[in-house]
Amino acid sequence: MGGERVTASGFSHDRRTSATSDEWYTPPTVFDALGLTFDLDPAAPSGGVPWVPAARHFTKEEDGLAQPWDGRVWLNPPYGRGTEQWLRRLVDGLALVFARTDTAWFQRIAPKATALCFVGGRLRFHRPDGTAGDTAPAPSLLVAFGLPCALGLSESGLGRTLIVPNLGSRS
Repeated sequence: MGGERVTASGFSHDRRTSATSDEWYTPPTVFDALGLTFDLDPAAPSGGVPWVPAARHFTKEEDGLAQPWDGRVWLNPPYGRGTEQWLRRLVDGLALVFARTDTAWFQRIAPKATALCFVGGRLRFHRPDGTAGDTAPAPSLLVAFGLPCALGLSESGLGRTLIVPNLGSRS
């Protein structure tokens, strides 16, 4: 996999930035730009992330994928082969993933989304201690499900946002 490594938990990150941790958190600037709050973060580290505006969270130990989700969901899933199973759960919410438009999961999920935001530039994910790491090894994509999240994306200035013509049909 080139300069990437995959851990048992399915996380995949560039070796240059993951030598000390497999945990990488969404930068606070993303939430500042979105101006949204969330009911749930189902893929949070133990104790949550202080700048993620979610009322509740599930950790890896609680297996957020197996838990019931309700309300508006923020999702920065484990990156890797399991991305699609996390995204299939979203009905109302936002997901941050690598912009891997060539993958089968993207081709299946994108038409079901309400909006897609191709983030301008490369994000600098944060380490558990809150410091910013190097730039991400790939471009990022925010996938919205539901009108409030689509509007948040379109007004965020984070990148080019496209409204999906079927307006989020989940069929």
